[in-house]
Amino acid sequence: MQQNNSREHALLKISVYGAVIFSVTGIVIGLLVGAQMILFDGLYSLVSLGLSILSLIAARFISKHDINNYPFGKDKIEPLVVLIKYFVILVLVIGSLASALMTLASGGREVAVGIALIYSTLATILCIGITYYLKKEANKVRSALLQAEANQWYMDTLVSVAVLIGFVISYLLNFFSATQFIVPFIDPIMVIAVSIYFIKVPIEEMSTALREILDMPPKGKMPDQIKQFIKGLANEREFDESIVRITKVGKTLWVEIDFVIKKEDRLASLTDQDQIREDIDRFLDQYPYQKWLTVSFTKDRKWAL
Repeated sequence: MQQNNSREHALLKISVYGAVIFSVTGIVIGLLVGAQMILFDGLYSLVSLGLSILSLIAARFISKHDINNYPFGKDKIEPLVVLIKYFVILVLVIGSLASALMTLASGGREVAVGIALIYSTLATILCIGITYYLKKEANKVRSALLQAEANQWYMDTLVSVAVLIGFVISYLLNFFSATQFIVPFIDPIMVIAVSIYFIKVPIEEMSTALREILDMPPKGKMPDQIKQFIKGLANEREFDESIVRITKVGKTLWVEIDFVIKKEDRLASLTDQDQIREDIDRFLDQYPYQKWLTVSFTKDRKWAL
């Protein structure tokens, strides 16, 4: 666990350093060559920098144990940070879309294509490298914060690829006098296309984070698989009913199970209860999360509701 936290912190630092380079370079180049798309890329990286620092602070805070003030852990901080991150990105995307639409309506924008083409080529190569590395490591560490960082870089990679394609097209169109009138419109069109595509990413990620904050069941087959196992266990031991509550918050899978047993002889002893807990715990080992398991037994159904 401690090793994973240290690895998470180190990877978040890489994301921070990368965001510093891309934000400064993108904003400076974007202003120099008059490219709204490159400026968007730089501003996105600047926002990513602030969000990456926020993730790093959150990861360090979560890793410090404080059972007195946080008796149920600090898991909710992780989806809360993810929600904030994607909300800020959504605002940036919507603002860039509005700006690009106004630029398009006013007749486009002239861009120094040569410099922009060199920048976009280098930016694309570096973004692809960082995205690949972070995504690979995020799957190993199982960190929502790191996954959010990887998604940020993936989105930045898409921006860089779009910028590169757009400026390659602009460069080629400049060779033909009949098509030169199109060049000023390519930059805002790229921003519009990328913004429209980007809108769905933060909305989807915000939805997932909100489900965790509200303690809703996680998406996928996992909740049904757990409920089916518990139902089979209850039937095997002839319990009257089993009530299962499941949620995933951050890196922790929360499972609360209440068995209703009206005939006391169906459950022989505390040792028998612990054996049931052990069986459930072993079943949950297949899922790549920390576990918070609570198993209760009652004769009166009202204590299970």
